Amino acid sequence: PEGLTPYPFESRLKGKETQNLLYVGAQLVKQQGHLLNYEATASLGLIGPVAGEIKADGNVSTRIKLLGDTVTVKGYGHFSNTTAPYLMNNYISNHFAWMNDFGKTRRLRFGGILNLPHTGTHVDVGVENVQNHIYFGPDMLPVQNGGSVQVFSVQLQQNLRWRALNWENSLIYQKSSDDAVIPLPQFAVYSNLFLNFKVAKVLEVQMGVDMDYYTKYYAPGYQPATMAFYNQREIKCGNYPFMNAYANFKLSRARFFVLYSHLNQGLFGNDDYFSLPHYPLNPRRFQMGVIVDFMN
Repeated sequence: PEGLTPYPFESRLKGKETQNLLYVGAQLVKQQGHLLNYEATASLGLIGPVAGEIKADGNVSTRIKLLGDTVTVKGYGHFSNTTAPYLMNNYISNHFAWMNDFGKTRRLRFGGILNLPHTGTHVDVGVENVQNHIYFGPDMLPVQNGGSVQVFSVQLQQNLRWRALNWENSLIYQKSSDDAVIPLPQFAVYSNLFLNFKVAKVLEVQMGVDMDYYTKYYAPGYQPATMAFYNQREIKCGNYPFMNAYANFKLSRARFFVLYSHLNQGLFGNDDYFSLPHYPLNPRRFQMGVIVDFMN
């Protein structure tokens, strides 16, 4: 097109660039208390492009007796004000070139965790606010969102067991206030139903079926030239269960397994098994392997 030049910038990138970065940090930990434990870590950038950069993480937990069981309750938080990576501001290659002046990205996240060992229940509820988020847009170039995006998530892990029968489940609900900036499937689940038993007290056997599933959403595309994922609004992926049948065996120091992967291909779920646009999941296949631990 008219006006297009081989190099789209008036000033060229330097042939060599040196940066000196200096951080100072501290950590405060208490992990041996019976009533209250806590951990706090913080770092501050002092010199170079990271001057003024802040990262802080912390959590506090306690244990409560409830119905004959010990319940763990934990609260956590995170705050960061971080500088954009160098290559997000300066990059040139055969296919892509950009020169940006991105500002700092601020993240604030807090939430709570409830753990009930007796019932095998684990609940994690959190909310995060991201300001000036940097991502690759539909044109596959980096862009900085000028506003804020909130993400709310609830994760439930529930493990059930009755004699040799085990059923492990992980369910996640998450909602982004702007899925054009941070796209997320609203619901995802992993379920694993299996039998675990011993034969003649020496051979441990585990056999079952597991499944991954998440609802449809505009999954990020992949650009091989930059080896980066970018947001796109053309193709939705998801709403497809991916199932495996397996059997694991352990005898002394030897372990061996057989796996029939993607067993539901062509049976149900249609043929729309794409993890990313234009990138299908592996078709149905049979695998087996042996692992031996050599220890003195």
